[in-house]
Amino acid sequence: MSCHTMQDWKVADAPFDPLQYQEQTDGFKESYAYLESIIAQDSNFDGVLGFSQGAAMAALLCRQQQKTCGSPKFRFGIFCSGYPAPVGDFDREPIRLPSLHCFGGGEGHDRQIASRASTELAGMFEEGRCTIIEHDMGHIIPTRPPYIDRMKEFLCNFI
Repeated sequence: MSCHTMQDWKVADAPFDPLQYQEQTDGFKESYAYLESIIAQDSNFDGVLGFSQGAAMAALLCRQQQKTCGSPKFRFGIFCSGYPAPVGDFDREPIRLPSLHCFGGGEGHDRQIASRASTELAGMFEEGRCTIIEHDMGHIIPTRPPYIDRMKEFLCNFI
């Protein structure tokens, strides 16, 4: 393992763009193939959990599985501070999977991913099987009541 020193860092030419995630699309096919190979090796996965960009990828994974296999290969999905990735073929058919969506509600609570983007991702899942938890703590997965209690309640459906 190599150790990078401060001399390896370079100052960016432009300021950080908080909306850059809306344009990150490279590598979807490779990532999907890799995840499917892991799932094929060990099919003991009850659910999928993703945070931020990982939630976007987890949703794409579920959508692609539904398109190719008829349904996602998981019993549930948890998508925290997620957003619809600007890649893949999201037609109007909802993702048929019990889902939990947890994100900072209201404008400004999550400064990385706007709550409307997380709400839009939740809207891609089947109505009536979608649980939404909004919190006021920013770009995190909350671990205190009442949020953690609602997460436990959701997961108890799969024990």
